[in-house]
Amino acid sequence: MNTFVAMNPLQTDNLIALSLLLDEQIYVFNDVAKPANIEEKQALVKGPELHAVAEDTQATPALNTTENVIVSSKATPNSYDYLGENNKYILIIVKNAAHQFLGKDNLDFLSKILKAKKWSLDDVAIVNYATYPDLNFDGLKDFFACSKIFTFGFDPALLQITGIKPNQAMQFKGVTILGTWDLDKIQKDEAKKTVFWNQLKPL
Repeated sequence: MNTFVAMNPLQTDNLIALSLLLDEQIYVFNDVAKPANIEEKQALVKGPELHAVAEDTQATPALNTTENVIVSSKATPNSYDYLGENNKYILIIVKNAAHQFLGKDNLDFLSKILKAKKWSLDDVAIVNYATYPDLNFDGLKDFFACSKIFTFGFDPALLQITGIKPNQAMQFKGVTILGTWDLDKIQKDEAKKTVFWNQLKPL
């Protein structure tokens, strides 16, 4: 009867015994570096990057979209309320806060001036600056295609028209400009009426 003895796994620290059992040479390493903990490795790799990002975040202020939005200037209206038909592309701009365009007396006086030039209300467009305080030359020119602009009671410079002297008909970007007193002053003062008419007559 054969007896089987259970074989225990090879467990020995005896180098002579190991050399007899194994063909390969045996090397003993007393100090074997332990692999770094995975989390420690990640910290070593990612630490500098995270620090750099943190520094960049501090160096670059957050963009305030409200403050950096460029706000355009007040837009030119797409249309205007005006009196007349603009048949001859003559734009008359008055400044009258009390009426939509002009009071009856001023309108009658203006009609006489137009008649003296053989014009009528159908030939002009009358706009009230008091209704549109942001009027500008380019917007008016584009809308009315005007060849002449007469302003009563305010400086044409308010329309971004430059180089124009009071009560002198002058050219600006191919358009004749005449800025003068308001209709009340012209109507009541013969000297002013003469100055204005002398400038208007040859136009």
